[in-house]
Amino acid sequence: METLIINVPDEKSALIKEILKQFGVSFKKSDSLPKKPSDYVGAIPSKTAKELLKSVVESREKWERDI
Repeated sequence: METLIINVPDEKSALIKEILKQFGVSFKKSDSLPKKPSDYVGAIPSKTAKELLKSVVESREKWERDI
């Protein structure tokens, strides 16, 4: 037996479940996937985040300069 994980839009889930049943496939809903960006809030200190953002802004400015 092989296990596959697929993400199905809610509006298509009933159709997909019906097709799977016709093929004799068992399925279950997993609430653990996918993770949202909000699940990671607070993963790094805000001071570090500000420094990283500043670095990104500076890098963009360097790339956008006319040489």
